[in-house]
Amino acid sequence: MIQILFILIFHSLIGQAATIAIIDTGFDLDHEYLRPKILKKETDEEALEFVGQDLFDNSHLKKPVIDDKSELQEILLYRNLRAKGHRQGLSVEEFEWYKKKKADKSFMDKVKLFKRHSHGTFVAGIALREGENINIFPIRGLNLPNPVVAVEDASEQGKEAPKGKTAEEKFHDEIRQSVNRVSKKFSKICRFVSQKKIEIVNASYGITYKNIMTKFRERYKEMTGNDIEETSLKIIVDDYFAKLYQSGEKTMKRYPHILFVFSAGNSGLNNDEYHHYPSRIKVPNAIAVAAMNGEYLATFSNFGKDHVDIGAPGVAILSIVPKVYSDDGSELYSPASGTSMSAPYISNLAAQIKNTNPKLGPAEIKKIILETGEIKEHLQTKIYSAAVANNHKAIKAALLSKDMILDQAITLGKSDLVPMEDKVSIGLSPARAPEDMQKKVMESFPSVITPQEVEDIQDEESTSAKSSLLKDQETKQPDNLSQLPLSDPEVQEKSPDPVPASQTEEQSQKSSEELPASSSEPQSSLPEAQSQASGPSSPQL
Repeated sequence: MIQILFILIFHSLIGQAATIAIIDTGFDLDHEYLRPKILKKETDEEALEFVGQDLFDNSHLKKPVIDDKSELQEILLYRNLRAKGHRQGLSVEEFEWYKKKKADKSFMDKVKLFKRHSHGTFVAGIALREGENINIFPIRGLNLPNPVVAVEDASEQGKEAPKGKTAEEKFHDEIRQSVNRVSKKFSKICRFVSQKKIEIVNASYGITYKNIMTKFRERYKEMTGNDIEETSLKIIVDDYFAKLYQSGEKTMKRYPHILFVFSAGNSGLNNDEYHHYPSRIKVPNAIAVAAMNGEYLATFSNFGKDHVDIGAPGVAILSIVPKVYSDDGSELYSPASGTSMSAPYISNLAAQIKNTNPKLGPAEIKKIILETGEIKEHLQTKIYSAAVANNHKAIKAALLSKDMILDQAITLGKSDLVPMEDKVSIGLSPARAPEDMQKKVMESFPSVITPQEVEDIQDEESTSAKSSLLKDQETKQPDNLSQLPLSDPEVQEKSPDPVPASQTEEQSQKSSEELPASSSEPQSSLPEAQSQASGPSSPQL
């Protein structure tokens, strides 16, 4: 039996907390859970100068967008049943109610409205799911109304529309303006974040190929009165994304000290073949994250062997809802699914790694996350790392990296040779130098192994693996989150991460809530109707 090789000891908490800048919408900045974790370094004047908004104005979440309590009950129930459908299937009665509501356009518009109003709060809750030494820095989205129409910009306000141009020329002008505005806004945000010395950015949004194709086609007909030829449209769209990628890459390379974490998108498409901004930008300091349903890729999740880096939990994830929707002021929770939930899971892990070893840079943090993940055979053609993030091994590798070269730390972090309590945001340093540790590892192996010893070792490993699996399942439950306020306990399934998609149409990524319910690969893509279960029960507010 392999002996414990060395003892890991606690030392003082790291003084400076890692901070995650979250580009999103719908932040409840007064929420008791978020408020103590919000980094407040800037003045309103700085925020207005750089981003064009007061980052700490919470007036947009002082009033609910769903005033009718019975409607809110139904919206929460719809979200809960959708999550339950992902995880375990629905009863016949639940499935019929869910299907009826999904076909109701007016109701679904309210579901989307509620999602937009709470998305940033939800994502922030996931970004803080583990770790006592992590701050967030909310930035309210790119706030771009649609892919072509101009966004308010002080440098262009008051300009008259160009005269003497054809409708076709005006159409192409709008596209160029859109590229400039998206690029400029992202560049401003990055510059602002850099000046605040924030080293992790979470971007749970995206501009999708399908959305841009549709919007450009509609806009062309609106402006010219004619249908655009599909080949020409594709050339225009390809050029649009190429310019966004070029600009985004240039911006991100300007800030190599920032790690960018992007959601891969919820269209169920291959990002190697279809555009998705910004997640398709390939730079050493960016990670694109797919959504996992257990060990399998969620059916709604985008993927891509070349352009999606790692998988993380993204189905039926519980997180907090703005307090404005709670009657009695208690914390309200709701589940959601999407790569928007997977991205902050990775951002949170990156912050834990940064706290464990502050000397690690973005590319090194990325390397740890990708190389300590649990490799899955069925992800070999889907994801660059072919892996699902493993928090325990990643943090252990980060800890070991304080005393040895990174590759060695990752190798030992992935092994079971170095036991470690999974203490979050606490530095734990080995008591031995790397050379001593390596020597002890080699000396710990017996010189002769009998057949009986082999059987004993296998039995121990089998027992250990089973125990480890149970621990993993427990770890994947969202920390710091109380139970979902539902009367049906079957709908209270917890998953480690949050949900949705884009905030605006210009950065529009179709929300996972607008897609068929996701499931792991062995399951169907819609919530299954199970014959044994009770009917829908309303959430208790």
